[in-house]
Amino acid sequence: GKRNNMRYLVIGDSNSMHIFNFVKSFLLPAGYEVHLLTLSTLPIRNEFREFYRENNVTVHSIAEKNYKGINKTDKLSRLLNIWRKLRLMRSVPHVDVCHVHSVYRTSVAMVLKNKKKFDRLILSYWGGDVEDRSPSTVKLREKCFSLADVITVTVKQTINDFHEVHGHAYDEKLMVSRFSTKGLDCINELSKTTTREECRSCYNIPKDKICITCGYSAYREQHQDQCLEELGKLPEDVQKKLFVIVPMQYGKLDDKEYFDKVEAAKNAGKFECTVLREFVPFEMSAKLAIATDIYLHLRDTDAFSNALKEHVYSGSTVITGTWLKYIELEEMNAPVISISSIDELSSCLLKLIPETKIEKEFNLFDPIYDLYSTKNINLQWKNVVDTALKK
Repeated sequence: GKRNNMRYLVIGDSNSMHIFNFVKSFLLPAGYEVHLLTLSTLPIRNEFREFYRENNVTVHSIAEKNYKGINKTDKLSRLLNIWRKLRLMRSVPHVDVCHVHSVYRTSVAMVLKNKKKFDRLILSYWGGDVEDRSPSTVKLREKCFSLADVITVTVKQTINDFHEVHGHAYDEKLMVSRFSTKGLDCINELSKTTTREECRSCYNIPKDKICITCGYSAYREQHQDQCLEELGKLPEDVQKKLFVIVPMQYGKLDDKEYFDKVEAAKNAGKFECTVLREFVPFEMSAKLAIATDIYLHLRDTDAFSNALKEHVYSGSTVITGTWLKYIELEEMNAPVISISSIDELSSCLLKLIPETKIEKEFNLFDPIYDLYSTKNINLQWKNVVDTALKK
């Protein structure tokens, strides 16, 4: 492809879909020579590795170096791995832009040890990384913030969290820049080639039943068991109108106790219910969002998951918790109902179900597509990099 003669280093997990998309959709088309430094000890997925090789992306990873005992977790092995990771930077040439994805301690330490390796520095918070507030981490980060040209967050709520910890000293460096959600592009395509009825029949949803989808993966903090218990409290004639889907194909698949609780709650109810266990192609999960009438999103914490975006876009009515703050959704007046605890779910549904009609046509919520489609995301990142290069 065309080279703009600039070198771009990404420090982050090369197995992450977000990093893969960032390299594929944004960096390569812009013509950068890309270096990818991964802090994961896991080998890179084959399809990613092939893609990186074909596109001359240089991957620096301790998993690719055939070290012995790389997956041991005793203290000595962990220290050895940190030392190995910090040495990875030796094989990276001087770069124009160094971009840290997920502001974790090791990445920050690596950047501070190698200040001479790069001209511009971008730090991107992903969400989970904001939660480490130990004084030593905060101090280490702030050293790095003073070097940084731009600090990005993916949701507006993270700016509030950031201010709580670091005050306002870095405000002129802070920018919101998001990641594209491929599911939205997929739903958009499907809306041109398929019908809502076809998507419902893929999941065997009876024509006259309201489809309620419960969470999006198998983690206890999604409380799918409690949601099903709440559904079981509805009058029997209301339960009989429902077809409930519980996606558990991803997440913590060895948590047998949680699976059992979901199964028990399902069996206790008088509603029809399917627990999804089989992995499905990407398009199939997009069809689930389209097929859903009401989506229950009542997990403990969330930095705006893709599943939520897909359900909002495809027109599901979303029920979420007041403890989950989505400033973006509030600003676009998305069809979201908030309840302040899970035990309010049955009374909320009792009001909602009679008002719910099963739409035949697509009813896409465009504002969210405008914010998260690949094209717009690329413009956001271009703006971030341009800002860093201008400084």
